[in-house]
Amino acid sequence: MDSRSSQPGEQDMTEAGAQQELRWVELGSEEALEARTAGPSAPQAWGLLLQAVWRGHLGLATKLLRQGASVEERDHRGRTPLHLAVLRGHVPLVRLLLQRGAAVGAADRAGRTPLHEAAWHGHSRVAELLLRRGAPAAARSGAGLTPLHWAAALGRTLLAGHLLGTPGPGPSAADARGWTAVHWAAAGGRLPVLELLAADGAGLDGALMVAAAAGRTAALRLLLARGARVDARDSMGTTALGVAASLGRRQDMEVLLDHGADPSLKDRHSRSALHRAAAGGHLPAVQRLAAWEATVDARDSLGLTPLHHAARGGHAEVASHLLDRGAQVNAAGWLHKTPLHLATEHGHGPTAELLLSRGASLTLRTQWGEAVQDLVSEGVCPSPPRRLPSADLRTLGISDEWNHWEPHPRKCSQPPETALRRGPPEPPPPRTSRTQNGAARLPSPRKSPPGR
Repeated sequence: MDSRSSQPGEQDMTEAGAQQELRWVELGSEEALEARTAGPSAPQAWGLLLQAVWRGHLGLATKLLRQGASVEERDHRGRTPLHLAVLRGHVPLVRLLLQRGAAVGAADRAGRTPLHEAAWHGHSRVAELLLRRGAPAAARSGAGLTPLHWAAALGRTLLAGHLLGTPGPGPSAADARGWTAVHWAAAGGRLPVLELLAADGAGLDGALMVAAAAGRTAALRLLLARGARVDARDSMGTTALGVAASLGRRQDMEVLLDHGADPSLKDRHSRSALHRAAAGGHLPAVQRLAAWEATVDARDSLGLTPLHHAARGGHAEVASHLLDRGAQVNAAGWLHKTPLHLATEHGHGPTAELLLSRGASLTLRTQWGEAVQDLVSEGVCPSPPRRLPSADLRTLGISDEWNHWEPHPRKCSQPPETALRRGPPEPPPPRTSRTQNGAARLPSPRKSPPGR
């Protein structure tokens, strides 16, 4: 495998290259740093000056420059000798190249300047030297990242301080995805950098969402202590509590709730934190929210309750706890579907058993006129409950079979107008066609009514 394919800088400033760069910054690990500088000690395709700089030979580099070597020589990634000297953290070589007229703001093929390299590798002395010589702190890479973004993402506190003290966009500069330096620091849990950015006036609300998504509990505490709004929302109306609930991060939820987070707040789809926790099957998160008096029968924009979401995902323990907290077992949501309809449609037998044992109705019908028996007879639920405490299996017209389980319901072949009739309709005889070798082939089922 070509080792260059996994290193940033191989591509021009394309969308793919930008995404790759963002991924590398997200890694921010020693393994990534080693891979980024891996390779021959000095590729033979390089010119003599590039090789001398890479090896750190100050005397040889000086001699080559006196003989007319160009400080603007480039390698296959578009890096100049100054890029390489900065990458290696070789201060005397950096000084030499700057004295010989090296462009302090030269960008490689990915848009990265020597200052980007200093930020990535944490060479604060080199960065300070570059800044004194006019290096552009606002320079952006192909992914829109400034040196400050990199310093924040990788926890380069001293270097970040140098960059903040330089005229430029400062902590408000956003990259291609809209993240500022404080977002990157929160994602990596870089507490000293977060302190520095907060003291410089960086906006903290968005970083709170990132910290919740990344599971950075200490960063959550710090951001809240520095003034981040606990119920701030993102573009979808989601709060940090909603994010933590979606991922089942109970410790983060505790921090947010202790700081006054409101569990009743809903996003643009009217989903509360309890909806999100139930949909993900996160029992401890559901228990914590229920203990904080979250509304167990809250409705989202489709009229679905947390119990609907738990049933659809087959989360029997979550469903049981919601029922213990007073959730309505026969609540009708979108298309008048109950939790039992959703559990049956998606083949979640144990969850259906639980709902039936807690009083779920077999006779309630959806907007399409379907009861649970209809869903089973149409082949929508190939894995019915094995034991029904409140109904015999024959009530559903099925046998005790569990060998052909499918995670998703098969599509109904009947048109909506047929499904509206009471009772399961007679299935039409299958039509067949012939393949090239003459074998009979069943046609694909028609699309099901909405909500199936």
